[in-house]
Amino acid sequence: MDIVKGNMGWIEVIVGPMFSGKSEELIRRLRRAEIARQRVQIFKPAIDRRYSSNGIVSHSGLEIASELVADGAEILEKVQARTEVVGVDEAQFLGESLLDSCTRLADLGKRVIVAGLDTDFMGRPFEPMPRLLVVSEEITKLLAICARCGNPAVHTQRLVASEELIVVGAGGMYEARCRRCFESQLAAEKIEEEKKLQANSKAASG
Repeated sequence: MDIVKGNMGWIEVIVGPMFSGKSEELIRRLRRAEIARQRVQIFKPAIDRRYSSNGIVSHSGLEIASELVADGAEILEKVQARTEVVGVDEAQFLGESLLDSCTRLADLGKRVIVAGLDTDFMGRPFEPMPRLLVVSEEITKLLAICARCGNPAVHTQRLVASEELIVVGAGGMYEARCRRCFESQLAAEKIEEEKKLQANSKAASG
């Protein structure tokens, strides 16, 4: 951000596919705020307990303590009046109320730093992140490395048979893919494969 005068809040959004370093960048910014002796509060979705139940952990192993929330509205309830910087990880899991909470916190003069996926496993916009980008002052778009060809990757490829929008997972369930290697229908195809295997198994046993 450029120099900000007075008690003005703002919203910074860090987006990109899985394995692009979003949590790492979020942690870096929050640690700098702590070094500057600013009062910081950090939140993450209660459903995301992959590496820690009480902290944000990057895929590279960096960690910072955080509070669990069920949705964006709960962040607004938990932020203390004296807090100067608010950090949010895996924001795509926090629902439509996140947009209002972030906007209101920025209006109160707080710096709000949000990290999350901007597209889902089919390459579609992952709400509420796209709308949060519209109202933010600063956007950082990170790229990963394609697991197939090594090119810059903008997509998150789901490798398991599920068409649910939210399936929390990491390595083995997802990988980063570039535009060329991304297969938007891969999860659906895996579901059909499983159905055929199950049908063949029943036919063989019957």
